[in-house]
Amino acid sequence: MKSFNKIFFTIALIIAGTQLYAQNYKIDVTISDLSDAEIYLGYYYGDKTYVRDTTRLDNKGNGTFEGDSLLPQGVYIVVLPSKNYFDILVGSDQNFAIETQSTDLIKNMKIKGSDENVAFKTYQEYMMRENKKSSELQAKLKELESDSDSAQLIRKELEQMSAQVKNKISDLEKEHQGDLLSVIINVVKNPEIPEIEIPEGANNPDSLRWFHSYNYNRAHYFDHIDFSDSRYLRTPVFHNKLNTYFTKILIQDPDTINHYIDVIANKSADDDEMFQYVMRYFINTFQRSNIMGMDKVFVHVAENYYLTDKVDWIDDETVEKLKEQVAKLRFNLIGNVAQNLKMETSTGEYASLYDINAEFTILYFFEPDCGHCKKVTPKIREIYEDFDRSEVDVFAVYTQRDKDEWLKYLNDNQFEWTNVWDPDNLTNFRFFYNIYSTPTIYLLDKDKKIVAKRIGHDTVRNILEIELGKKNQ
Repeated sequence: MKSFNKIFFTIALIIAGTQLYAQNYKIDVTISDLSDAEIYLGYYYGDKTYVRDTTRLDNKGNGTFEGDSLLPQGVYIVVLPSKNYFDILVGSDQNFAIETQSTDLIKNMKIKGSDENVAFKTYQEYMMRENKKSSELQAKLKELESDSDSAQLIRKELEQMSAQVKNKISDLEKEHQGDLLSVIINVVKNPEIPEIEIPEGANNPDSLRWFHSYNYNRAHYFDHIDFSDSRYLRTPVFHNKLNTYFTKILIQDPDTINHYIDVIANKSADDDEMFQYVMRYFINTFQRSNIMGMDKVFVHVAENYYLTDKVDWIDDETVEKLKEQVAKLRFNLIGNVAQNLKMETSTGEYASLYDINAEFTILYFFEPDCGHCKKVTPKIREIYEDFDRSEVDVFAVYTQRDKDEWLKYLNDNQFEWTNVWDPDNLTNFRFFYNIYSTPTIYLLDKDKKIVAKRIGHDTVRNILEIELGKKNQ
């Protein structure tokens, strides 16, 4: 009898262990008013969605998504033929059932076997109700006098609602701490900026408030995000939060952005998937940026991560292309001292870029027959003539090899600025200034540091007028 009990207990342990460590997913879906239709199981990843599985509903609207391995945890979507869809949480428990109707997917939803999805549905419905109520109160508030008793009552009600929502979310987060639902709650949180006391009589109190808000947001925007948890990648919010921080929250200064890239890289270093995602985001975002100076961020990411042993997911060909791109940009980043150019003038003498003694130097690469140059060169001449030589001078580089064309052009136009050429590219100007098209304009300060590059003549004039005190910023 004792040996039978021992055998029974051992079998029970084996069965329990098999269930506990089941490595499969099985999600039963019933759309009661839909039959004989194919539906899809998709998932969020960054700013995109992908299809993971499909199933066909039978004549009663029943179908099953299943596989012999667990799904990566995250927010998934069930998509109907009409393209309507609903979100579900796929956490540690991946065996559950959902029933609903296509007429109102959320309202009619019933869930079995997943307490987390039940809580998620409750959370969604609660937030929709509160948002609707808040919108209605905000609309009423706009119709009232700002200092009226009714307006004050509505503001008080809105404050109470806000406090109640925060408490509700806090309770839900504590109840599901560590679960996927807590990830969803954390990723949508934004920092609550505390009020500061502005000293009486302070100059520019609005500026002080803005500066306080900016600094607090910059330091605390990701307080609730765990960058060692790749589940955040499979939510519909994380990518937008990351992008908002680096393109809208932070001042668009390359050195500032580079600092916080390093901060996020360090935070995500413990999770390979998260680290790879943020690094891909950084390299792609700042490689394509149209904001002047952001190539410095691209170079920083490439040199400090992609061209080191910190990144191991790119092939040799991509590495070589990155090296080439970085080489072309390294010498002409904004803030760098421009490479000196000593070139031949039209009289056969030589002139040096560094010999120009002015507060600002316009370094202008052009060719006479370039259609755009024909429009820009007269504008550069106007700028040259509108400023004193102590303020602005021009170093104009003819980029082609036809000396007769160049000399005729100079003779016809009688430019007073420094005109030079380098037909054999002995100065390597194309490399140092990344010249692949004309016209190309660089603006240098008195120390020959690059102030701006690849800008239009209007921007050149605007910068000069501001910096030389001829126009308010």
